[in-house]
Amino acid sequence: MADSTAMEQPTLLSSKQSTGIPEADMYKKRLERSPHDASAWMGLLRVARSSNNDELLYAAYSSALAQYPSSGHLLATFVELELSRGNKSSAESIFNNNLFNVPSIELWQSYLGYVLKANVEAGVDVPPENRSTVMECFKLVLDNVGADREAGRIWIDYISFINSAQTHAPYEEQQRTDLLRETYQTAVSIPLLRVEEIWKSYDAFETRVDRMGAKQQLSKISPSYMTARTALREMSRFWDTIRATQSNTLPQPPTWTAREVEHLDAWKRYLKWEVSNPLRLGGPDAHKRVIYAYNQACMELWLYPEVWIEFAEYYTTIGQQSDALTKLQTASSVLPESLAVQFAYAETAEKMKQLDVCKQVYEDVVATQRARMERITEKYTRKLAKLDKLLEKRLEKPNGSDHKQTDDQLSSDSDLDDFDDADDNASIGSDSDGGDALAFGEDAKLKRTAQRTARLRKAVEQRKSAINARMEDELTERREAFTLVWIMYLRYIQRSEGIDAVRQLLKRSRSEPPNYITHHFYVAAALMEYHVGKRPHVAGKLLKYYSKDYSTNASYIVEYMNYLANSGDDTNLRAEFERYHSTPVGDTNEMWTMFADFEYNYGDLSAIDKLDKRFINKFAHESVLTRMATRYSYMDVDCVAAREFGFPYRKDISRAHSADTRSRNANTSAIDASGLRVHGESESGNEMPNVGVASVTGRYLNKQQLLAPVTPNKFAKPSINALREYDPVVEPFVPPESPMRSTSSNDYRAAPTMSPGPQFKNLLDQGDVLSYVAAAIATPDISSFDAQPLNIDALLGAIMQMPMSQCAPSNYRPLSYMPWASRSDSQGGYYRSDSQQSSGYYRGDRSVRPFNSRSRSRGRYDDGHRGGYQARHGSRGSHRQQPYARSPSYSNDTRSPNYSDSRPSQRGHGPRHNDRPNYRGRP
Repeated sequence: MADSTAMEQPTLLSSKQSTGIPEADMYKKRLERSPHDASAWMGLLRVARSSNNDELLYAAYSSALAQYPSSGHLLATFVELELSRGNKSSAESIFNNNLFNVPSIELWQSYLGYVLKANVEAGVDVPPENRSTVMECFKLVLDNVGADREAGRIWIDYISFINSAQTHAPYEEQQRTDLLRETYQTAVSIPLLRVEEIWKSYDAFETRVDRMGAKQQLSKISPSYMTARTALREMSRFWDTIRATQSNTLPQPPTWTAREVEHLDAWKRYLKWEVSNPLRLGGPDAHKRVIYAYNQACMELWLYPEVWIEFAEYYTTIGQQSDALTKLQTASSVLPESLAVQFAYAETAEKMKQLDVCKQVYEDVVATQRARMERITEKYTRKLAKLDKLLEKRLEKPNGSDHKQTDDQLSSDSDLDDFDDADDNASIGSDSDGGDALAFGEDAKLKRTAQRTARLRKAVEQRKSAINARMEDELTERREAFTLVWIMYLRYIQRSEGIDAVRQLLKRSRSEPPNYITHHFYVAAALMEYHVGKRPHVAGKLLKYYSKDYSTNASYIVEYMNYLANSGDDTNLRAEFERYHSTPVGDTNEMWTMFADFEYNYGDLSAIDKLDKRFINKFAHESVLTRMATRYSYMDVDCVAAREFGFPYRKDISRAHSADTRSRNANTSAIDASGLRVHGESESGNEMPNVGVASVTGRYLNKQQLLAPVTPNKFAKPSINALREYDPVVEPFVPPESPMRSTSSNDYRAAPTMSPGPQFKNLLDQGDVLSYVAAAIATPDISSFDAQPLNIDALLGAIMQMPMSQCAPSNYRPLSYMPWASRSDSQGGYYRSDSQQSSGYYRGDRSVRPFNSRSRSRGRYDDGHRGGYQARHGSRGSHRQQPYARSPSYSNDTRSPNYSDSRPSQRGHGPRHNDRPNYRGRP
């Protein structure tokens, strides 16, 4: 990508000098720590604009645009700033360098405004040469960003500018009319935010030109307008989600928060919608619109590799391989440390037979990853050297006047941020203890000096250990990336130059520092010799040779043993197992599981029995049962353990067995943070085998932790004086005004009102729990209720055993018939408890009424009057759908259910006249 600006100013962050403005220095310091801090960048630019320091202003914008070259907002604001200061040459340089690289409508609008201001004066006719310049500018802008949903203002201005042209002949008027019609028809076919306003203007234009032919012109373009308006509604939903999930106006590297993932998904849904061609455009026009959408996505998701890769893939699908390679080349310069982008760039170049480009990409990636690892090593080595230098300085003058300053540097240096300063201050800053305060003389001074030196050395060693651990963590992550780069390079060399070139590359990799490449690279090289070179003896020699360097690496040894097993060398396989099973590598479950799987499949029974005994003696979680279950399984066939031993339901052994049968290549030797060893994890080498230590829910305690000495000084001691006696304030219970509803015959929640007294003290002894609860609820003052405490189990048991008649009104009957309607043309009813269907009832406020869910159905209420229940969802249908059942009827006097026949009528709805049920009761 071209330079973002034409400024020759140095970047602000590269300078160590102060800006003279405290707030600007604060933002600069924040950006030195985090170069992608968007809020710090915006704050720095705001401070620079408000100051009168031009040098600070240009340096701030230069640094911001170097960090965010794709930000159209930054470019547009800087152009406006330059134009306001009269720096037209600088503004034109920015336009030339960025207009075609940054598809920002905001930047293009700034360019259009600049051209209009230079060529058009308000109230003055535009000269022909100026009008031609402006017309060309409008065409250029609309050709690049005219498809943007926010380009409606530009289209309206373009139409207005065409209308303002003066005509002096009929042919000029006709040319202007044709140009306006073409512009209108193009604009209303694009889903713009102001497309409806443009359509109304076009309607008025056609009516003004030719009222009789306006309808014909509008009817031709109306389908395109309706499609664009529908697409605008769909597009607005996508853009609303994109803007709602956007966190910053400046591109940020992904940290994969929930908001960032949602924002990325919103963009990808929009891109997928654009690729589907919702406007039903032709090939070139559809491709142009999708390419513009991808350019917008890359501008906002500047640091997301997958967007660049998918953009290049789209170029490939439409047959533009050269554009795909160019886009990936741009991505590789934007994201030089992205392995996905670099690999995709190299593979695209390889497909296009540009092998020189491909090889150079791999060389650059190797150099970039190596330089990053060297920077990490150098950074932490510098920290360690600084610690040693400060310690040496402190020990040279043990009683010097500046020892307090040196101690402070050792404990709170900003470049050594791996430790808690409070702990180090406590260990370094204290020069004496209570015992030294009582000592006098030269011996006491020597004693204090020795103690101070010991504390200082201990603190420094702790810091150095933490720095080394931090460096190892970062190097581990980078080692994986560096090794992956070498493996991808190895694959490319094998495809393009053959197996002999692979051997040369393998020799070259040995010149790398020994801790930069992991064992995976050498395993890949050996297997390539086996599968591509067809020389298994060479592969075996390579693996055996590098086993000396990785003799303590369990993963490499297991890979070597897997190779021996797959190549049929069972003799060397057993020899390697015997060599390593008693070493720290053999303490892991991984190697034992792999070798046991080999013996179970291809060994004899005596060897299997011996191996199982050794397995059980080695790992505490193993037993005869787990070994048997593993032996009686194959791959994912594990029915013996699941069905006959019930391993999925047994927490004590299910995880250990799962580690053997389903994760045979997983290393499960780690001890978790709590010190509890999970089943399937091995004990450390010096723990006692076959000693059962406490097992809690399938987890074994580490015996070393149980036997470790207790150091009380590492734990904070509670202050006894700060403890207070618990003295709760008991407030009397105030019952609500109406805790129960009025005791009416229709209220099943009514409770008897009774006053507590001596007669209720023995309610629980008598087993009358409900009376006890009722008495407690009815008591105005809970403190006056003198009775035994209530057992919750007794209360629940009493409620479950209470008859329904005690909690229901007298006119209530249990409804064992639930309403049903199997189809829209079936009669309504209730499901009976015996699964028989019958005519239905629904409970009203005062009675139980029969109903039929079909329209035009008839029935009778319980008072004997004929009537019908008109259901809105019913329809007439075949009476064959209605089953014959016995339906209950209720009498107004007794409320007892009676059964009568309710066969479907021959007309298809309601009961038959001869078999009409007697709802008042039948003998």
